[in-house]
Amino acid sequence: MASISTPTSPKPECGIKPLPQATVRQIGASQVAVDPSSVVKELIENALDARATAIFVDISANTLSSIEVRDNGHGIPDRDRALVCSRYCTSKIRAFQDLKEVGAKWLGFRGEAMASMAEVSGSLDIITRVESEPVAVLLKYGRNGELQKTSKASQAVGTTVKVTDLFHSIPVRKQDSLKHSAKWLARIRHLMQSYALTRPIVRFQLRVLNAKSEKANFNYAPKSGANVEDAAFKVVGTPCASQCEWTAIESDGYQVCAFLPKPDAQGEKVANSGTFLAVDYRPVSSNLGTMKKITTIVRGRLRKANPSLASVKDPFVFLNLLCSPGSYDPTIEPAKDDVLFENEKSVLRAVEVLVEAFYPIDIRSQSSAPPSAQLLPEPSLDSDSPPAKCPSGDQPCMASTRRI
Repeated sequence: MASISTPTSPKPECGIKPLPQATVRQIGASQVAVDPSSVVKELIENALDARATAIFVDISANTLSSIEVRDNGHGIPDRDRALVCSRYCTSKIRAFQDLKEVGAKWLGFRGEAMASMAEVSGSLDIITRVESEPVAVLLKYGRNGELQKTSKASQAVGTTVKVTDLFHSIPVRKQDSLKHSAKWLARIRHLMQSYALTRPIVRFQLRVLNAKSEKANFNYAPKSGANVEDAAFKVVGTPCASQCEWTAIESDGYQVCAFLPKPDAQGEKVANSGTFLAVDYRPVSSNLGTMKKITTIVRGRLRKANPSLASVKDPFVFLNLLCSPGSYDPTIEPAKDDVLFENEKSVLRAVEVLVEAFYPIDIRSQSSAPPSAQLLPEPSLDSDSPPAKCPSGDQPCMASTRRI
């Protein structure tokens, strides 16, 4: 019988030594800018934190050659420009304790994203202008995040960030991204749809440059005072959105706001439309942690109430969970697409209260909500401030909505 050799680990040539700073930066950057969609996500979040009401994304078809995100936010003040791409430099927090309540206030807060993009891209340029400036300024940054060159530029108030040759210094990551460019484009489109649903008064546009078709493009231009329902009609289309209704409830200190398929929805019209979940208006993954459990609860109740939907794949779901400050940790994933709740049991119960009321299995269950549960109207958003909580009240969420 042939012997099987056991692989052995090579002996280190020397003892423990600190890594060169360039290596440290590259390792850290590869954990934040993990793929083209993560780059777009970070730039959109920066734009929203700058109170932008219009965000335009232009990306090359291969997702690496060029990524440009333009917004009409308040711009980057002169005092901050030298540190924009410096690691762990941020205006959002001043101490670790601030992380406890940062989730509901800001989308970005770690001071890592821009530094990571500069490190793993061929170039990173920013054009920005604040209200008090007569002209915009072009800022060019090096891989180490240092501001290398400035010059005058033409642009309205706001910021444009352009990343070129993404992952040029990480060959394996680059080849993988090129191979799966269609997947990243689909993920970016879903991401922008998520933001349109959570921020329905903000305009979002995605253009894939030199694409063979316009299938991957996305354009959401809201009307004045648009709400989640208005956004849904444009994001997933009239056939799907017309099968859904707005509902919201407050229970155990959590506010659950949702736009869901009606109990009698037609399966073929809501199928394959996607699941969109958010925590304090922050889009999060429906495949991780508590949010995965929430997805299971909603879909399970929908299918019990309407057995004809049992075989429907990926029915449309939009749900936004509004929480008390400090009730969750938004920093457990580098991509910030998952959160850790202090009291997961109460979160899941609040969702159960909503779906049990919205999807009554029999006539008796229509009054099954506990006395502490309160119905809420659809929230209105103000572009000049962070999204507000759903206003409380006893009135129905919408005139057409079935209620307890």
